[in-house]
Amino acid sequence: MSVGFIGAGQLAHALVKGFASAGVIATQRIIASSPDTDLPTVAGLRKMGAILTTSNKEVVNKSDVLFLAVKPHIIPFVLDEIGPDIEDRHLIVSCADNRQGRGTQIQTHCGELMLVV
Repeated sequence: MSVGFIGAGQLAHALVKGFASAGVIATQRIIASSPDTDLPTVAGLRKMGAILTTSNKEVVNKSDVLFLAVKPHIIPFVLDEIGPDIEDRHLIVSCADNRQGRGTQIQTHCGELMLVV
């Protein structure tokens, strides 16, 4: 199993740190994307052993579990980009506030049968 994060900010950093300390998954099996490779959180993820990229599509293609760890207003743009690459094998975890129907929005972009948590 491999885990991907779209977004490599504080939330992704905290989750990866928690996964690593709990022994849930080896950090070498985690990939995260960020357009800004100079962020302290990106450096922290690299130091933990996670793979970093600027490509959201690369994260999708190399992950089984996909965390959408971006701000809520960014989700539609990310979904437009990665929607065609989502497959049945993916489990999508949205870290965004769902009060504005983000889960439904994700299913619209990625398919009605997609499991979104």
